[in-house]
Amino acid sequence: MATLRSLRLKERCGKGDKRRRDNTDCKTAGPQDIMTIMEELVFAFPTDHLWKLITYKEKGLIRGNREVLKKIIQNGLFLKRSELEEDPSFKQIIPYAIISNKEPERGGVRQRQSFYLFRRTSGQTEKRLHNKFSLGVGGHMNPNDSMESREQYLIDELKRELYEEVKLLNECLIEEIEFIGFINDDTIPVGRVHIGLLYNIHVSNKEVYINETDKMTADWIDKSNLAEFYWEMETWSKIAFDFYIK
Repeated sequence: MATLRSLRLKERCGKGDKRRRDNTDCKTAGPQDIMTIMEELVFAFPTDHLWKLITYKEKGLIRGNREVLKKIIQNGLFLKRSELEEDPSFKQIIPYAIISNKEPERGGVRQRQSFYLFRRTSGQTEKRLHNKFSLGVGGHMNPNDSMESREQYLIDELKRELYEEVKLLNECLIEEIEFIGFINDDTIPVGRVHIGLLYNIHVSNKEVYINETDKMTADWIDKSNLAEFYWEMETWSKIAFDFYIK
């Protein structure tokens, strides 16, 4: 799926990522395809400058506002991924969205909030990720020819990642895309060169369905029950749960 699969080359194909932007199937990607992935341009921001804009936290969620986000998006750079993977002087920017739904209040009963929880299956390539849970969808940001504004482009990229993984049916609509903050984890090497932009995509009903059911499953889980799945969640999902959902 499109969660942390985009963070490293070996994970991008190894985790069962269905297709790259050039429509090469990762299952059949050869050396030339891998070279293409590494030469792609991805969006990044100087690490030192980033920590002047937001409060540093080694691991966790850093609450942010749209003005700070706007500065980052307006002043970031598209650089070769191959030059960034081992360069902690830049943070690669990864939009990362959870999907939620609130049932309408009825008869004075408080709204119940649910989250869409993904689970990887054995159909994915990398065995260590089998049966892992994830709350988020996301991926690297690449330049395109239709960038009207950096801010809108970020939302467009987030939606693209969303629709790669799921389809919304039966009048299910995106009601709001809410920016929450920044996910950082400098305790591991891959985390030192990436930072997540955490969003909550609020949808109008629960008619959300996985596109590739051979590689993952998903279900709506009530907020009060999410803790049951915590220890099998991926790292960024745990951070989102600990600092935002719980």
